Amino acid sequence: MNLNQLRYFECVGRLENYTQAAQELRVSQPSLTTAIHKLEDELDLPLFVKQGRHIVLTSTGGQLLQVVQQSLQTLDDGITRLQAAHATQPVTLRVGCIPTVIGTYLPRVLHQFEQAHTQQVRFELHSVTTEKIQTGLAAKQYDLGIAATDSRAAGVLYQPLLKQAFIVIVAPDHPLAAKPRLDLTDLAAYPVLTYTPDLLIGQKVQRTLRRQGVADQLQVDAAYPDEISIAGMVQAGSAVGLVADTLYLEAFDVVKIPVNVPEDLRVIYAMYRADNPQHDTLRQLFQVFRSAGQK
Repeated sequence: MNLNQLRYFECVGRLENYTQAAQELRVSQPSLTTAIHKLEDELDLPLFVKQGRHIVLTSTGGQLLQVVQQSLQTLDDGITRLQAAHATQPVTLRVGCIPTVIGTYLPRVLHQFEQAHTQQVRFELHSVTTEKIQTGLAAKQYDLGIAATDSRAAGVLYQPLLKQAFIVIVAPDHPLAAKPRLDLTDLAAYPVLTYTPDLLIGQKVQRTLRRQGVADQLQVDAAYPDEISIAGMVQAGSAVGLVADTLYLEAFDVVKIPVNVPEDLRVIYAMYRADNPQHDTLRQLFQVFRSAGQK
């Protein structure tokens, strides 16, 4: 006799129906019938009798059902009390993440971490800009930030996650579309659309153009908040886009062309304050980030 047999018997005895019991227990009806017959053989007691096409408990079966139900209830209550006594409230980590990563790379890694820390950690995700992530970390509004940054704040730990290349995008019929690679000077004859300098990535573009000595040679329209708005304009006209290579671009009919710039446009980091009370949990999460980056 084993615990499964007793649970099977309780269900069949309560319902007096093999089909319904099999559905409730999510086992096959032949397996259930076999288990009940084995139980009757082991006890050497008749537990059910047939009445037409149905089964009913015998008097002995009814008495056993009461014993089994009381025993199972005692067992289940005891297990529940033990679990409650040893359970701890899951740690909630508030994550501020830039939109280009929150729906792609991040969920896979966080799910992997949650699976390894069942009922210990849960994540509260916020899709926000890099600027808001930095201020949110400083104000302790977020426990973890996922954002692009070129600087380091004192007392904050950083782990590089992803690199997004500096690329040019053009419409498929654009004169530059057949080029395998471009220099920034190749863009001089066309309007260049890129990010607003209000954004850190926009500031990075402007610095790069100055470093490469082309800031005064290009017709730059730096007025766009993201890759979506830039790609939409590029797709519909003769302008070129100077952007980071993100998944947002996959929704548009544009050609992506590498550009000869000696740096990535955007490096995305995970970051958290060293004085965060969940430092140990965040340190373990950083280890997962490192492992994911090595694959």
